[in-house]
Amino acid sequence: MMISLTAPFLLFPTRRDAPLCKLHFLLAGRKVQEADVRLCAPDDADFVGCMDASAWFRQTLEVLSSDADDALLSGISVSDEPPVYTPDARPLLHFTPPFGWHNDPNGLIRVGEAYHLFYQWNPFGLNWGNMHWGHAVSRDLLHWTHRPVAAAPDDTGTVYSGSAFCDAENASGLGKNTLLFYYTAAGGANEWSKQAGNLHTQRLMISRDGGETLTRSDAFLLPHIAGGNRDPKVFYHPESAAYIMVLYLDGSEFAIFRSPDLLHWTEASRLNANGMWECPDLFRLPIDGADKWVFWSADGYYMLGAFDGFRFTPETPVLMAYATRLPYAAQTYANVPERVISVAWLRMKDDTRGFHGMMAIPAELSLRRTPDGIRLAFQPVQELDAVRGEPLFLPRRSDSAEFPLADTPCELLFRCKPNQPLTLTLGGTVLTAENARLHIQPVLGQDAVDAHLDVNEPIRVILDRGVIEVFANGGTFWAALEAEGDLLTKAVSIAGAGGLKVYPLH
Repeated sequence: MMISLTAPFLLFPTRRDAPLCKLHFLLAGRKVQEADVRLCAPDDADFVGCMDASAWFRQTLEVLSSDADDALLSGISVSDEPPVYTPDARPLLHFTPPFGWHNDPNGLIRVGEAYHLFYQWNPFGLNWGNMHWGHAVSRDLLHWTHRPVAAAPDDTGTVYSGSAFCDAENASGLGKNTLLFYYTAAGGANEWSKQAGNLHTQRLMISRDGGETLTRSDAFLLPHIAGGNRDPKVFYHPESAAYIMVLYLDGSEFAIFRSPDLLHWTEASRLNANGMWECPDLFRLPIDGADKWVFWSADGYYMLGAFDGFRFTPETPVLMAYATRLPYAAQTYANVPERVISVAWLRMKDDTRGFHGMMAIPAELSLRRTPDGIRLAFQPVQELDAVRGEPLFLPRRSDSAEFPLADTPCELLFRCKPNQPLTLTLGGTVLTAENARLHIQPVLGQDAVDAHLDVNEPIRVILDRGVIEVFANGGTFWAALEAEGDLLTKAVSIAGAGGLKVYPLH
């Protein structure tokens, strides 16, 4: 079927239970895109997928598929705008994609005053697949502006996770302050790359306009090593005067590479970390006047240790950072030397709002001493303090209280005091702090959470549409919980409301 691109976007009526159709897009006989789409008749659709076709605006695309006849393909239409989904149901402080499925944060980097967030994105549906890099920009890490799609699949594979680095010294020869985006071309994940015989390789995109547009570059290629090797994370190690890449290989095995110029890499060591897999990160944090290195993986498992530029030497067993299973694939920001900021994807179940998944509130990382040893701590970024409104102090001696959220995100702040139990009912989620213990009974089939409380540290609870985040014990306890999409239309009930503060977040 031929489509005249009289507008820059193609819309695809889809239904989650429809069979996948493999669509091939050709321009003058040359393949320019491919996608797996659960295509259906327009009247049967429960979601409209979208492809940015602006690169071929005012030209004619041919759409081929052995899975869909012309009647089904005729439901594809052109549009001046992408679809807009449920603005009234979106979280107000947690990032969500404009539509479709999203997962891992990618290419996190600050450029000037702008924080760039790239992410795994399927604009064609509410399921995982067709991995692109989506893109958004923020000046405060809380309010985001969507940008055009940054990268789409090609014959090297779909666009899996990766990281960003600013080449301030022009070590690569690609230009001073050129942004380098290392990513995994997931060869074999689409038919296009299978036909080309490509496997998972590490490749490069560059930006010379501050991250606004990314262009593929042939200046770097790390060939396939093992399994589904993926997720390169790159940084500079001044003590050994080398650029470092950490890469997931297969199973629980990771590799560390070194480079003098950001383009040519030599394997320095391997690390087998039982239970850890994919999305590695390696960064340092201060504690007691010295630095510890943190080796990190997708599920929130991490180890503390030493790093000499060649090898990471663990000094702890594998530890767990998260109190719940919702966060995944966190990555730290590049080009923010004064602090370590991490963003995690939250694996939400709700896919009824035209988008699937969200990001956690960005967190600042630190190390803290605990009775169990040194542990990683999370606190919401300091920018959250700047959006706090005037606090509401609830009565100290009230046995119970209730206040409406008025569709406004808020932060609850309190301490667990001896002989003063406190119970918060947050929609269907119930949080109880009593006798130095915290118990959370969540909704939507999530596991209950129990933890010991440090009574000297405040408990912070952040409420947004569809999500609750709880920080305690100086940040060494962090729980992210899925909540009802209409949570902010409800009232919060408090039993034993001594000393509770409520801050609206704007």
